[in-house]
Amino acid sequence: MTDEFDLVVRGGDVIDGTGRPRFAADVGIKEGQVAALTVPGAITGKATLDARGLVVAPGFVDIHSHADWLLPLDDHGEILAPMLRQGVTSLVVGNCGHSLAPVTEDSTRLADVSSEILRDRAFPYAWRSTAEMLDAIEARGVAFNVAFLAGHGTIRQSVMGNAPRAPAPDELDALRRATRDALREGAFGLSAGLAYKPGVFAPSDELASLCNVVAEEGAIFTVHGRAYVWISPFYKPMLLGAPHNVRSVDELVTAAKRGGARLQLSHQIFIGRRTWRTYPTVLRRIEEAVASGVDVAFDAFPYTVGNTTINAILPAWVLDHFEERIRDPKVLARLRREFAMFRLALGLDWSDITVTWGGGKASLEPLEGLDIAAIARRLGVSPFDAYVHVSRESSGAARVLIGTYSGDDTDEEPLRAVLSHRLCAFETDAILTRRGRFHNPASFGTFPRVLGRYSRDLGLFSLEEAVRRMTSFPAERVGLPGVGRLAPGHAADLVLFDPLRVGEGGPNAPPVGIDKVVLGGHVVVDRGAMRLDRPRGRVLRRR
Repeated sequence: MTDEFDLVVRGGDVIDGTGRPRFAADVGIKEGQVAALTVPGAITGKATLDARGLVVAPGFVDIHSHADWLLPLDDHGEILAPMLRQGVTSLVVGNCGHSLAPVTEDSTRLADVSSEILRDRAFPYAWRSTAEMLDAIEARGVAFNVAFLAGHGTIRQSVMGNAPRAPAPDELDALRRATRDALREGAFGLSAGLAYKPGVFAPSDELASLCNVVAEEGAIFTVHGRAYVWISPFYKPMLLGAPHNVRSVDELVTAAKRGGARLQLSHQIFIGRRTWRTYPTVLRRIEEAVASGVDVAFDAFPYTVGNTTINAILPAWVLDHFEERIRDPKVLARLRREFAMFRLALGLDWSDITVTWGGGKASLEPLEGLDIAAIARRLGVSPFDAYVHVSRESSGAARVLIGTYSGDDTDEEPLRAVLSHRLCAFETDAILTRRGRFHNPASFGTFPRVLGRYSRDLGLFSLEEAVRRMTSFPAERVGLPGVGRLAPGHAADLVLFDPLRVGEGGPNAPPVGIDKVVLGGHVVVDRGAMRLDRPRGRVLRRR
């Protein structure tokens, strides 16, 4: 046959995303889909990519990222280029309870506050419902395949603002209706962020009720738990009973079980050196839940630092009326005592918290890139006062990197245990904007680091298993149609990489060993060079 295909990827070793061993094959692509997998040399195309010496894998699926407030922007492909360069072709957004929709005229103001660290610039909401949002983004075009989750916090704000209480019966009915509408309009699941306002105020009964809606609609519940530390402000009694991160997993598993929902535990981490010892118990609890019939899995990134808002470690009683309380001397005196206790109990130092963006405040720009201990020295105040200064001056919007996430430079035992687990999907938790001069390394190197350091170099799992857990596994968890596998009828989203060289680059630098990235049959990355002549992705909708 002559030029039967639009593109042929020739001479590579195919790892198809299912976990089965690699095999030599040519890939025929036609009209944006994989049309054939054949013995080498059997087909021809209008164009050919030479994949000799390379692995040909499905495009990577990032099950947990925060690109929502970038995707409607015309230049989102440029801002998110580090994601494409590392092989990500599909994004799951709307995580940690924050999503672009549904919103009301009043709740957009609250959504703006909640999304401050995720936004690149001022953001107009040209929609109200999830369906209107999906249509608007689809009309503009996207540089990735994108699947949206409905944010529990966003829905809660649209129904009851940031009220620090359980919903009244009529409000719970409204939360259930809004959740059902979002899922029926194309959202793939409901996400919750139980350490962030307003999700922090949601009781377990509310979560279980919403899980029931999620289950009835055949969707998934993804959740940022209340605690990733062994002791926190969220559970009482504080020092007796199970560690708080264990209680958090138990609470979420129970809510999912009561509601019958599939559960995805977001970014399974262990924060603070004294929390690391709890990892066997947490993983065992998850395995026991699976054995009892709960459909639960989790995801993680391959770094011992993670990005969040500076207010993520504040207790709920401070977040309620934050602007007043962060200036109240009595509140600060109590908070100072609690911080001293928690830092000592957790094994978390002030030097483990680095400010990457000062919330757009000119006075905080000189502090970007410094940890809290260094900021304290520069300002001539205590580290606690330095932390409060950054939180207060940025109105809680400052972005930070926190260390001791499941390990540090000298000890990665908890991290390696998590990444090795068969129920772990790989993700970035990335927040990428033009704001600030420093970014989460996961935004640049997550998937190459897994393939290089943890699979090839350390041998924690095979290359085929690594690819499975960054392609078909997350796609199946969320229910994404036509992505995550290299098979006829699936989207022609491919990553060509050198298995001997693949790995992360330096800080905020492109990875190495990623030769090409193909999206919808078009080359969008060629040895690090971007080809963004037009958006090549698709807005995915739950069927």
